[in-house]
Amino acid sequence: MKRALTLLGLLTFGVQGVAVAQVSNGDFESWINGSPEHWTTIDSGISVDVTSSQVYSGSSAAAITVNTGTQSSTDFRQTVSVTDGETYEFSVWIYHTEGGVAARLYVDGYLEYSTPATTGQWQQLRYSYTAGSTTSIEVGLRFYDQPGFDGSEVVYVDRFEPTGSEGGSSGGTGSGGGLSDLSSYYQTAEGLTGYTLKTALYNIIKDHSAQSYSDLWTFYSEYELDESYENDGSILDIYSENSSGTDSYTFTPGNDQCGSYSGEGDCYNREHSFPRSWFGGAVAPMNTDVHHVFPTDGYVNGRRSSYPYGEVGSATYISDNGSKLGSTASGLSYSGTVFEPVDAFKGDIARAYFYMATRYQNVISGWESNNTYGDAVLNGTHDQVFEEWFLTMLLQWHQEDPVSQKELERNEDAYNFQGNRNPFVDYPEFVTEIWGQ
Repeated sequence: MKRALTLLGLLTFGVQGVAVAQVSNGDFESWINGSPEHWTTIDSGISVDVTSSQVYSGSSAAAITVNTGTQSSTDFRQTVSVTDGETYEFSVWIYHTEGGVAARLYVDGYLEYSTPATTGQWQQLRYSYTAGSTTSIEVGLRFYDQPGFDGSEVVYVDRFEPTGSEGGSSGGTGSGGGLSDLSSYYQTAEGLTGYTLKTALYNIIKDHSAQSYSDLWTFYSEYELDESYENDGSILDIYSENSSGTDSYTFTPGNDQCGSYSGEGDCYNREHSFPRSWFGGAVAPMNTDVHHVFPTDGYVNGRRSSYPYGEVGSATYISDNGSKLGSTASGLSYSGTVFEPVDAFKGDIARAYFYMATRYQNVISGWESNNTYGDAVLNGTHDQVFEEWFLTMLLQWHQEDPVSQKELERNEDAYNFQGNRNPFVDYPEFVTEIWGQ
């Protein structure tokens, strides 16, 4: 007879009348004396440990060890509250290690199974549940041994959603409260958190008026001028600007457009900070979206190529302003060539990436395989969007290089140019509300 083991979780009703149930510590970020906070193991058929080696989001996940020779079912549960007539979107990510155990989603009853033969990668189970009454239900997983089960097998579990903020921050959890008193432009996003907030922002900014590629030159000549450092009316180039001294060279708006180049200082061009090979080429509207296309030195832009941004450990090239190309620094959790801008512009780039993840969330999950370097950064989802190593770095850059006056002014100019804004410049707190910190 097959042995069934149950993993169940708590959900609480969302705030402000919105049907957003929340799994407490569904991201498994908070552990007390080796046990995940807000979860209770009732029986002994499974053991639960923290892991940082296999995580879907945040810094930790639950490693569920399924054991043999125990009771027929083992629960790991919390209390659940749902409201009559409300619909709740539940999902969880599963990572099989051997394929001898199947996971089955439980939402007030047993639902779909995972594919145990799909090992070594994350897979999602999801279900849309409409409450038939105001009551308590159980939500979670049940594990079933399969042919070939050897008596002990680890299954990793992460991001049981929708998840509450207690128990630490991680991707998609938000900070818990949502923002209030937003400007009229963002009114429909008030009080929202997590990926619900991200979707609301997408709906606000998605219908911008795409300009032509040549129109970017006009935008640069009018608005991308150095009024923050030398204040000399030259093009403000994030790859050549010396934020703490005199620039090695400057570009005159209009006159020094690329063109050809043979070295630094020859001309400036249009840098897709989010490389266009990642989204499939010169495709509208991404190709001309000024929120991520910056004026930069043509030669340095060429050296950056379509490599991911990152932090360099050993540089093979350093530009005049200190931007670096080289192998990754230790601790980045990615091995490969990366391009590192100077600290003064890391936050600008991070917020441009959060914008891209939001503005194009309807299509970005399909970009993962367009380019090898894009694959290293994108995780194939429309919600978190980024691989964990890259998201962690972006969050750090966002925190360490706050929004500047120049960014605020550029955001206003971009709005006048193409009709939408970067929400993460207007409200930097949106970043942690969506992706944690």
